[in-house]
Amino acid sequence: MSGQLIRLALLLAAFGAAPALASNAYVDEVLHALEGKGLLSAQDVQDIKLKARAAERREHAAVTPAGSEYPAETQAVHKVASVLPKPPEGVRLWGRLQPRYTYIPAGDHLDGTASFTFRRARFGFRGPLNDEFFAYTQYEAANETPALANAENLLDAWIRYNVFSDSLGDIIVGQQFITGYGRGPQLSASVERKFPEFLSPGTAGRARGLAIERGKFGAPETFTDGAFGDRLQYGVGVYNGPDLSTNNDNNELLYSAVMAVTPLGMTVQDEYEIRDLPFKYLLGVGYSWSRDSGSLDARVQRDRLGRPVTLDNAWWQAFGEWHARRWFGWASWTQFVSQESDGLLSRSDGILDSRLRSRAWAAGVTRTFPLANQRHWALGLQYQQVDNEHPSRTRFMRVLTGSSADELARGMDHGQAIQLMATYIFNPNIRLLNEYAWFDADHGIDYGSLVSQLQVDF
Repeated sequence: MSGQLIRLALLLAAFGAAPALASNAYVDEVLHALEGKGLLSAQDVQDIKLKARAAERREHAAVTPAGSEYPAETQAVHKVASVLPKPPEGVRLWGRLQPRYTYIPAGDHLDGTASFTFRRARFGFRGPLNDEFFAYTQYEAANETPALANAENLLDAWIRYNVFSDSLGDIIVGQQFITGYGRGPQLSASVERKFPEFLSPGTAGRARGLAIERGKFGAPETFTDGAFGDRLQYGVGVYNGPDLSTNNDNNELLYSAVMAVTPLGMTVQDEYEIRDLPFKYLLGVGYSWSRDSGSLDARVQRDRLGRPVTLDNAWWQAFGEWHARRWFGWASWTQFVSQESDGLLSRSDGILDSRLRSRAWAAGVTRTFPLANQRHWALGLQYQQVDNEHPSRTRFMRVLTGSSADELARGMDHGQAIQLMATYIFNPNIRLLNEYAWFDADHGIDYGSLVSQLQVDF
C-alpha cells in the first residue's frame, strides 16, 4: 500500500513539475497532507521531493538552450521587453561648454580685439522626479546675466507637470523662456545672438512665471506632440515683469502667447541636420505685453509734469523654419514698441519722442555634408537688419567683446550684418564653430570679426 501511495505521489509530483516553478508549492501541500493522514512518513515525503526536483531539473534542461539560465519561454519574454520603451532616466547632470576665440582688427582709431573667452560655461540638472513631474535647472558660470535681479547666473529653474500633456499641454512653473519669445533656431548655427533675440521680452527671453505649452516647439520646457496630429504648437504664459525686470515691484505682469503651425509634422531641433530627412516646415507668431513704470528702455524717470513714466510695452514676432534632406533654413522678425502718452522718451539716437519703436529681422540657411566615421562638416549663411530705438536693447557687439570704450564704439543700433559659418561636427555633442561676420552700420563704424569656438555638450 505504501509503495502504491509513493508511486501516486511521484506521479502527482512529476505532473506538477511540468508547468512553471509555481507548481512546487501545490505538490508540497499534497505531500504534507498525505503525511498528515499517516499515509506517508516524513522520510517518504523527503524522498518524493528529491525525486520531483530531479524530474523538474530534467524538464528545465530540455526547454532551456545551452548557455542560458532561463527557459525558452522566459527568454522570449525578455526579448519582447528589450524592445519596449525604457522607463525614464533619473535626474542627471548636464551642461554646455563654449570656449571661444574672438578677433577684430584695429581700425578707425580704435583698438582691435584678440581674446580667449567663454561664450557659455553652463551646467545644471534635469530629469523626471516621477511620472508626473520633471525638473530642470541651468547655471551660467561664464559671466553674470544682466538684469536678472537676485538671480545673477541662474538662467533656468523650473518644474514641469505633464499630466495634461495630451490634452491641454504641459504646465511649467519657474524661471523659463517666455512663450512669446518665439525662439527660432539657436542651437549652434550662428555663433552670436541674432538681432531679433535682443528685441524679445525678458532677459535673453527668460522670466519667472507660469506657462502652459503644447508641442516640441516649446523645447526645452516641453517635448510633447502638438495638437491635431502634431500640426499645431502653442503656448500661453504670465510672468513677473515687465520688460527686462524679473520682479513685479510695480504690481504689473507680462503676458505672452505664441502659436506655430506644422502641417507636415514638427521640424527638427538642430540647425545642422546630419540626417537625410523629408521636407517639413513651421510658421509661427508670438505676442507679449506688459506695463512698465520703470524706464530701462526709455532713460526717462519723469514725464513733463514730474510724474513717473508709465510705458505700455508690446512685442510682435513672426518666424518660420524648414528642413529638407540636409538643408535647414530659418527667418524671424520682431517689433518692440514702448509708448508713453504724457511724456517724452529718449531714443537710442538721442531724439525725444512719445513712442520708441524697434525692429529686427534675420534669415539664414545651413547645409551639412557627411564625412567618414559619422563626422560632418557644414556651411551656413545669415543676413540680419536692425533699426533699434530703445537705448538698452541692441548694441550688437557689447556682449561679445566686453565693456571697453573701443569695443562699445563698435556696437550697432542701425544697420545690417552678414555672417558666414563653417562648422566641423565631430558628433552631435562636439562641434567646432567658425564664423566671419561683417557689420555695416548706418551710423557708426563698419568692421569685420572672426569668431571660433568649440561647443561641447554633456
